[in-house]
Amino acid sequence: MSGRTNWVPPDVDVSRASPARVYDYLLGGALNFPVDREMARQAIAAMPWVENLAKYNRAFLVRAVQFCVRAGVRQFLDLGSGLPSVRSVHEVAQALDPRCRVVYVEQEPVAVAHGRLVLGPVEGAGMVWADMCDVDTVLSDPVTKELLALDQPVAVVMASSLHYVLDAERAAGIVTAYLDAVVPDSYFVLSHITDNRDVGSSEVNALVELSKTTTAAGVARPREWIAGLLEGLDVVEPGLVYTSQWRPDNPLRLVTDLPAHASLLAAVARKP
Repeated sequence: MSGRTNWVPPDVDVSRASPARVYDYLLGGALNFPVDREMARQAIAAMPWVENLAKYNRAFLVRAVQFCVRAGVRQFLDLGSGLPSVRSVHEVAQALDPRCRVVYVEQEPVAVAHGRLVLGPVEGAGMVWADMCDVDTVLSDPVTKELLALDQPVAVVMASSLHYVLDAERAAGIVTAYLDAVVPDSYFVLSHITDNRDVGSSEVNALVELSKTTTAAGVARPREWIAGLLEGLDVVEPGLVYTSQWRPDNPLRLVTDLPAHASLLAAVARKP
């Protein structure tokens, strides 16, 4: 994809890289621009593990969504979703049960514009243009109200999105607000970049610094802070682990590509 296509809002600056589109490129998608591809190539050149990091995160999301569907959840609220790219939530969930409904929430205009284009013919999926921090706006949006019944369990998904909320207190607060809005037997799906203060710490910090040159900067947080988001919930086994370690399809592997395996912590938890 190059130049400006007719679905891109005219007031969007496509000369600056977007994390959503960079992530799409790293996953092998085509919904990105030259500036995004250049940013991704620079990141890969400096940190070759970044490509695997993105793929491990998407693989975790796929497994987590499948788990939630098998646990009885048929509604998903994907917050800070980015572009509906490779193996998106609605594709994974509806492959198991076509009755599943998915609301994507994103504030990046290009992601929203394309998301609405892609999801237009898809029954049971829609896109909300909003900052996921604006909980009331998200939950009162007509798309959310049409697709999600909040008196039934919902999987609240924050896969590699909460670390873009730089204020820690605000980030924790929005998690609480969304979980307060859903009923018991709802689930929380989380992945978050972490500064493990050990192997790979300097590489993770370098990635965080690179994010500051895009349209959205991120922040790495300690394991203890991330674990605190799960307090009061029933955390599904194997608990808070790295994305590649959460119920992997192939549990036998050699960890030779750190810090890709040790950068994003992940968990799935049930609201009792």
